Amino acid sequence: MSLRALCSIVVGMMLPLLSQSQSVDEGKALLKSGKFAEARSMFETILKNDDNNAGAHGGLGQVFLNHKYSGRDVEKAADEFERATEIDPKSAEYQFLYGAAVGERAQTAGIFKQAFLAPKVKKAFVRAVELDPSMVEARIGLAQYYLIAPSLMGGDDAAGWKQLDEAIKLDELAGRTAKAAMLIRSKKNDEAENEYKLLAASRPNDWRVWHRYGYFCFYFKRYDEAVRHFNKYVELRPDTADSYQSLAEALIKKGELERAMMNLTKSLSLDKNYVPAIVSLGEAYQAQGQKQKAKETFQWAASVVNDERYKKQIEAKLKEVE
Repeated sequence: MSLRALCSIVVGMMLPLLSQSQSVDEGKALLKSGKFAEARSMFETILKNDDNNAGAHGGLGQVFLNHKYSGRDVEKAADEFERATEIDPKSAEYQFLYGAAVGERAQTAGIFKQAFLAPKVKKAFVRAVELDPSMVEARIGLAQYYLIAPSLMGGDDAAGWKQLDEAIKLDELAGRTAKAAMLIRSKKNDEAENEYKLLAASRPNDWRVWHRYGYFCFYFKRYDEAVRHFNKYVELRPDTADSYQSLAEALIKKGELERAMMNLTKSLSLDKNYVPAIVSLGEAYQAQGQKQKAKETFQWAASVVNDERYKKQIEAKLKEVE
């Protein structure tokens, strides 16, 4: 056999593998751009030809787990991630995603089902951290498990806080934000705020700090402080619809409706279908007593929403103005 013939055989054997790899990448690109139906179709087509493609199973799982996908199905997502871990047991990403999907299933399950699912969540997060100690999401997931789960299901406060401290070393913003959330859950609100103060001191020009610190104050109805932090967010990110919407949300709570409207107009000029801004506009009309305008605005939001989490909020708002 000639060298040329041998090379032709090798290339012929490799082409299907290269093609499938390329298709997985294309599917991930579709997923990233929000084209969930197209991404699902591509991943399912790959799996019809090769059920041992971990990337396609993982991609399909991410489609089912995404809140913006109308066919969202956490159970199917967990099944796809589990299959991906079986094919590629050394992938920290698949382990983490499997744990996250099963954990979400457990949140709405009965107590007996939770007892069955909980060990799977913990095992997946522990394995993800073992496979990739630098994976911040996995450490935060494991920390949350330790701090939320009862001791009978493997909960361990000391281990949980330790994982959060390790996460902070890897990514201060993500780690401190997660730690603050867990401190709030433990009713340690002053300690939680200290995490935001530390972030503000070390990262004063990071818009994400002021966005998150603003919502911390908003959550505790400290609207003057929320407005100050959101003003800083707008200053650092004047090109995003979300910054103006966040500021407007706090201004509505303060009763500064005219100023809130100005910011919402700016937000919607940057993104005419930005659902949070449309909802806030409806709330501003509500606060002004303009029920018909509020109703029309919430209907507008309902017509463009593609996130399952917002749909229920909008439905509730429409009931309020009926």
